[in-house]
Amino acid sequence: MSSQGIDSVARAWRRVPTVSAKFLMILVPSLVLAVSGFSAIFFHNRYQDLRDALRDKVATIADVNAAALSHNLWSYDVTAIHNVMQSIAANRELVCVEVGDNQPDGLFASSGPACSSAGRAGGVERRTVMALGSPVGTLALHYTQAPVREQLRQEIANTVFLLLLMLAGTVAAALAALRLTIGLPLRRLVDSILDFERGHGRRPVDWVAADEMGRVILAYNGMLARLDAEAAALRQSEQRLALAITATRSSVWDYDLRSTQYWWSKEFPALLGYGPDELPMTAATWESLLHPDEAAGIVAESRRRVRDKAMAYTAVYRMRRRDGRWAWIEDRATAQRDAGGAALRLTGTMSDVTERIQAELDLARERNILQVTLDNTDQGIIKVDHDLRVVMSNRRAAELLDVPPEALAGGPGLPGPAFPDIVALQRTRGAFDAMGDDPDLHLVSEDGAGLDGLLDQPFTFKRRRPDGRIVEVRTNPLPEGGFVRTFTDVTVEARSAEEIFHAMQALEAAYADLKETQASLVQAEKMASLALLVAGVAHEINTPVGIAFGCSTHLSARTRALSDAFAGGTMKKSDLTAYVATAGESTRLIQQNLTRAAELIQSFKRVAIDQTSQERRRFELLTYLEEVVTSLGPALRKGPHRVAIACSPGIVLDSFPGALSQVVTNLVMNALTHAFPPDPDGHATAGHMVIDAEESPEGEVVLRFADDGAGIPAEHQSRVFEPFFTTRRGTGGSGLGLHIVFNLVTQTLGGRISVDSAPGDGTTFTLRIPKTAGASPGPSAGPSAGQGPGGGARRVETEAA
Repeated sequence: MSSQGIDSVARAWRRVPTVSAKFLMILVPSLVLAVSGFSAIFFHNRYQDLRDALRDKVATIADVNAAALSHNLWSYDVTAIHNVMQSIAANRELVCVEVGDNQPDGLFASSGPACSSAGRAGGVERRTVMALGSPVGTLALHYTQAPVREQLRQEIANTVFLLLLMLAGTVAAALAALRLTIGLPLRRLVDSILDFERGHGRRPVDWVAADEMGRVILAYNGMLARLDAEAAALRQSEQRLALAITATRSSVWDYDLRSTQYWWSKEFPALLGYGPDELPMTAATWESLLHPDEAAGIVAESRRRVRDKAMAYTAVYRMRRRDGRWAWIEDRATAQRDAGGAALRLTGTMSDVTERIQAELDLARERNILQVTLDNTDQGIIKVDHDLRVVMSNRRAAELLDVPPEALAGGPGLPGPAFPDIVALQRTRGAFDAMGDDPDLHLVSEDGAGLDGLLDQPFTFKRRRPDGRIVEVRTNPLPEGGFVRTFTDVTVEARSAEEIFHAMQALEAAYADLKETQASLVQAEKMASLALLVAGVAHEINTPVGIAFGCSTHLSARTRALSDAFAGGTMKKSDLTAYVATAGESTRLIQQNLTRAAELIQSFKRVAIDQTSQERRRFELLTYLEEVVTSLGPALRKGPHRVAIACSPGIVLDSFPGALSQVVTNLVMNALTHAFPPDPDGHATAGHMVIDAEESPEGEVVLRFADDGAGIPAEHQSRVFEPFFTTRRGTGGSGLGLHIVFNLVTQTLGGRISVDSAPGDGTTFTLRIPKTAGASPGPSAGPSAGQGPGGGARRVETEAA
């Protein structure tokens, strides 16, 4: 067959619409040819077998009848011979029976002359008839193959029918098997593919089998899963790319140099404020948008880069926006070239870098401003990088380093000078002759190769120049390496340091004198309080002693009168009775007042000793407050002022009673001096003071001293505890009373004190002192002010440090 015939068969084969048809076109001819071949061989052998069986049968008949004819031929019994021949001829396979006798005219034939051609129709079996050991005649049986062929035809017909049934069943079974194993899964596979082509999405084939089709479908489903994953990844990548392009304000472009077809993404028109379809995708459009001052150079540079076989290039230029403003565009391109290096295609991105360019311009302008500022500052500044290269300096630095300004500046596009070179230049100019231990001599090695460990921490030193000027050098290391150094001319400051030192010495001496004076004034204030106590003692004791003295004088006069009456004999019983009554009453009054005087003396003695000795002891608070208030009686009785004590009995303190007495005395005297100013007529106004004491859960005693006087102005409340602060400077006020109170409360008693006052609403001092004082007084923390409660009044509270 020629090649054209083979191609025609191949095309015809490809046009067969179904796999089943192709399968049948192969199966049926194959089965027919195979069955035909096997059947031909089978029936050929069958025909031979039938022929052999027929020949054997005829041979057997010939053998048997030859024996039967031996007697008849010997006796020449014609009738018997014919009977035997008729019986032999009854076999349908035989077409002629011939019996021959050796005698002349001794031939007998069952079918007459026909026997002469009978052998040609089939075959002949001849036997010699023996009688008494001698041949007497012959027996010839002529037989035909027709029965054999008839039987063979019948068998062939039956076999063909059975083969047809088997062929039909085989084809049906094969088609069913083909459909189940190949057709059905293939149909589902085709349907899945067609659904995808129709846009219905990828649908996996619902088929699971371990055969080849099952593996094919499994591979197909796996391929679909991979395609779905790749499609999802591709979509995600596209989304990310779109977001990245949008976020970076970029667009993608492509230019085919062979077809001159230009394409850009939709983000490019948006960069310039245009709609998606407002800019034709041509190179001419791109060129028309370039800034007129840059267009020719940008186009020429682009063409040059294409010719010089560069694979990628970047350009920054301006393009016109729709509103007429200019946008800075950064264009990055990649060239696709052939084997000869000729550019075939350009692909790249265009990004709006207007903000970056503007920032760079602003930064350059700010750098210029910074350099101008540095050059005009009075302080020298240099910056050295991790390679010990000077990257920034000002003119003042060169002046204070005593080097030429060009020694600190590098050439255009060149790095700055090395710091060791500057140190070497300074050494040649004698900068370190007077100071051999200058840190710069240790900052670099002998060959100026690198940093030492001096830059781990900031350090400062002073350098004396050969001309006598003193420069303060401050060095601060940078995180990335290197350092920043400042130079300050401190010659004037250094020369005035000695004067400042002497001034400080004088100031310290004056401060010591001031402290001594202050201590003297404090002691004087204490002595004044003691004098007030002594005056109170004198006044309080005067009354009971006077009464006792009057009673004793009266008793003495009555005694003389009674003695005179007794001596004159005129004494009466009534006189004696009256004298006894007078003596008893006088004695009672003398004893009562002298006891009162003794108690007052003892109480005043304790208070005086406490104020002078500052001893620590246990005492009952209520009793001690009463003694202190009693000692203040003379001062209180000068005006219509009253002091009330509200304290629960049984509060016992282990503290310094003298300090507490001094505190209460100073608070009372401060209230008498400042809280109750006289009325317009000059008369003293009545005032009430209350000393309230109670225990707190924290183991402290809260003692409040409150008055209903004029109060303290807000601007003075933060200063009431300052030494020498007083509003009665011209009327004898020292300004130490409340300062002493503050020190005694916070140091000696170890407590806290606060003031709460409002003008016109009186003043309350609140003391919080521990029931058991510390071993020794603590240092003062100094007064502090704060906002107090109620009515906007300020509250000042100070605690021990």
